[in-house]
Amino acid sequence: MVQRMNDQPIKLLDAICSSAQKICENAKTAKRNNKSLKSDNFYGNRFHELIVKLAGLETDLVDSLATTNLSASRIEEFNVHLAKIKSPEITVAQRNDALKNLQILSHSVLKPAFAIPPAHPTPKGDHVLPLAVVKGTRGYIENVVTQANACYEARCFDACSVMIRKLVEILLIDLYEVKGKQAAIKNGAGDYFMLSDLINIAIQDATWNFGRETKQALPKIKSLGDRAAHNRRYLATKTDVDGVISGLRVAVDDLLHLAGLK
Repeated sequence: MVQRMNDQPIKLLDAICSSAQKICENAKTAKRNNKSLKSDNFYGNRFHELIVKLAGLETDLVDSLATTNLSASRIEEFNVHLAKIKSPEITVAQRNDALKNLQILSHSVLKPAFAIPPAHPTPKGDHVLPLAVVKGTRGYIENVVTQANACYEARCFDACSVMIRKLVEILLIDLYEVKGKQAAIKNGAGDYFMLSDLINIAIQDATWNFGRETKQALPKIKSLGDRAAHNRRYLATKTDVDGVISGLRVAVDDLLHLAGLK
């Protein structure tokens, strides 16, 4: 089945890559004619015009990037390539390398991230967590909360437990990524620790100063999700999920505020 794409951000990405290529071509010609991109000459002025256009396209793309499940490190990689292309200081070869990396990243990572996800049931209520709590944060966070509420409403409590666990894991990783501290929650191979270790590290990290309810809630949410996902004889019930909902609300508020997402 062909996956549908969100056309507007795809068009913006194509326009950004096109503008970046024009900047590289202009810089190459300026070098060949021994003209500075920082001076008041045809190539310098053209360079400035193209940079202004590119900056406008970047601004238009920012909101769309926030709705994807792209990690902060991927978005930063995209920004680094653009910054090199826009710099008047780097060599032609360095600029061309940045353009190639930008094109590869755009085609293999960014465009697939804008695939329109399949529709899922829209819950009538906010039984697990009010959507308003995460509205305007990031699209993938909103989607997880929507699915958790839909699972609860459909009385699929194992699935609901797993989605709640996933929400906590996402928010913990986002917190460390936003603050540039992701190395603290990765192993030697560069992979993120399992949730139990993430929780232990975060709770012991004095930087966050979690409240008592959050410290108590995180391990309980993790345990419920683990049992629902991995214990073949365990079936989560409404009572089980209800037992972590109040703590979940406090923990989510804590994590969103600390990450500056709310």
